[in-house]
Amino acid sequence: MQMIHPLWPVVRESARRLVRLEQIKIEAEMKYLEQIRKLSDHIAEKIPQRTTFPIHDCVVNKDIWIYDTSKENLLPIVYLGSQRPDEDICWIEMDVSEGFEALIDSCLQLLDAGYPGCNGCVDTVQEGRWNEREFRISRKKNL
Repeated sequence: MQMIHPLWPVVRESARRLVRLEQIKIEAEMKYLEQIRKLSDHIAEKIPQRTTFPIHDCVVNKDIWIYDTSKENLLPIVYLGSQRPDEDICWIEMDVSEGFEALIDSCLQLLDAGYPGCNGCVDTVQEGRWNEREFRISRKKNL
């Protein structure tokens, strides 16, 4: 996915979440298993101190939900599909297969670049904090 793509910012933020958070569960069809394994292998290679990797929960649903499992309750953090999720969830509003491929590619790029880097480097001034609501409003205006 090119940086000029209108969904690039949300794909990049979603990728940052997947790479940064250590307790991730991905609910997706079986056909995505190899991409999830590729991501896990890349995390293991680029962040050797990491001991946990994304878990694939095989579902029949065509949509993909990604959760942070570090808390007692599952916290949805990324959604790929056509139904509008809550505004604290990154919504990759495009073809699910195409969107997931873009997400995994972005994760691999971030890992190759050394993200997340040092402790305390998360949410730097350059990146700023992600605001899903503002992104959706801005995107709607530009359609």
